Amino acid sequence: MTDHLPQPHTPPRPSVLRRLMKRKAVTIPAGIVLAIILLDAGSQLITRKTLAAGPLDTAAVERIAVTGAASRITITADPSKPFEARLTGERSGWGAAWRSAWFAHDCTPGAALAIKAGTLEVDTGRVPYDFGLDDCTLTLSANVRPQAAVMIDQKAAAITLAGNFSSLDIRSDAGDVRVDGHADLVSLSGAALRARIVFDRVRNTETIRLIGAMMEAGLTFPPGTAIAYLVEATASYIDSKLPNTPGAKPSVEIRGDMVHATIR
Repeated sequence: MTDHLPQPHTPPRPSVLRRLMKRKAVTIPAGIVLAIILLDAGSQLITRKTLAAGPLDTAAVERIAVTGAASRITITADPSKPFEARLTGERSGWGAAWRSAWFAHDCTPGAALAIKAGTLEVDTGRVPYDFGLDDCTLTLSANVRPQAAVMIDQKAAAITLAGNFSSLDIRSDAGDVRVDGHADLVSLSGAALRARIVFDRVRNTETIRLIGAMMEAGLTFPPGTAIAYLVEATASYIDSKLPNTPGAKPSVEIRGDMVHATIR
């Protein structure tokens, strides 16, 4: 008879409990990690753009001076387009979804534009650090009259210049510079530089100086241009399709520790 009596419930052995607890402990964080990955991927599509300063009328501007922490810069000298300048700030990432509704300040504290005595003064301010919740990009867009001078002094900058300028003086610890057009003087200096300079015309008055610890540079001139160039570097690789003609203009001076340059 005793064989038919209900058997008392036997609790799982400690080893079984440990295995179950371990399984749950692994499953829950794995789900959280997956959710974070999906949120992170989706956050790349979230952006918030705001006008930080401007637009200003640049019809009378003869010089542009840019200072500040870091920015993207596009400057043109195109008489067929409106002469104006503006600063915009754009956030992307997790924090961008909340900033506009929850916080009054944008990602461009201290950013300012002003015109004084024919000079467009641009201060890109400081870029705040938000523990990786969002990324802030400040962009300067300006169109000025031909033969304007440009001076840029920033820690980091991505720069595009197009048109006819009198001089380009750029200093950046980390700089990515693209020039299409012409300038009588091009001076680039910094710790790490990438420069792509394309001259669409030559007046035999040009001077190009590139100085950087680590540098990758590409120079392009109209076919048949005679140039003079000097390279001083600890380690360098120079690929030039143009012969070195002493005393010629344009004159090119390249100095650095590690240099890779192409001249066409």
